[in-house]
Amino acid sequence: MDWSAETAGVNALLLRFGDVMSPELSARIHQISLRLQACLGDRLLNLTPAYTTLLLEYDLLQDTQTAFLARLTPLLDNLSPEFSLPQTDLINIPVYYDPHSTGPDLIALAEQKHCTVEDIIRLHSEQEYRVYALGFAPGFAYMGETHPDLRVTRLETPRARVPAGSVAIADNQTAIYPIDSPGGWRLLGQTPMKLFNVQADPPALLQPGQRVRFHAVDRDTFIQLGGHEPHD
Repeated sequence: MDWSAETAGVNALLLRFGDVMSPELSARIHQISLRLQACLGDRLLNLTPAYTTLLLEYDLLQDTQTAFLARLTPLLDNLSPEFSLPQTDLINIPVYYDPHSTGPDLIALAEQKHCTVEDIIRLHSEQEYRVYALGFAPGFAYMGETHPDLRVTRLETPRARVPAGSVAIADNQTAIYPIDSPGGWRLLGQTPMKLFNVQADPPALLQPGQRVRFHAVDRDTFIQLGGHEPHD
């Protein structure tokens, strides 16, 4: 597998494995991160997988960049060319899709796509997604890819506040806002699940490489599962 490395800080290297994100490349990067973690041990302080890259932070007390790269190179050069997607556990996310409360962009999106709100919900919930990367906010997981008929640009003017748990789409990705924050993605619904908990290990519920699927629940189930009463 082709790769390149570039300096990303005093004790960090950014590994590049391609230019176009895909479930296969995401899974391959996840596999590589597990291999490096196992082989390099405490020489690695942190690994951050993304769409096409892997950021490695290493211990300067044990290795210079030259020494660390010398340890890293044979591990990457000797990767088996044969690869299959690992079957990670499927995480099911309950979502209350409601155009009058939790999903304020459902109606406009259905009109733009010349379909019904029910079609939007079906297209979003029938797809299986893979977590590509974490970013933007703690626990914010970028998941792909959405059905081609759902692909849409971000809002021209982001909202000042998006409620925690909001399920959204933008471009060919979907995500869940883990905390109240500004945001410009299109909102389809809300989940009662907590995406980020500082007391948990790891704090983020969703991690790169995991498989995710959404399923629709009604208002009563949403509230029973811990969701806040939506305002119609």
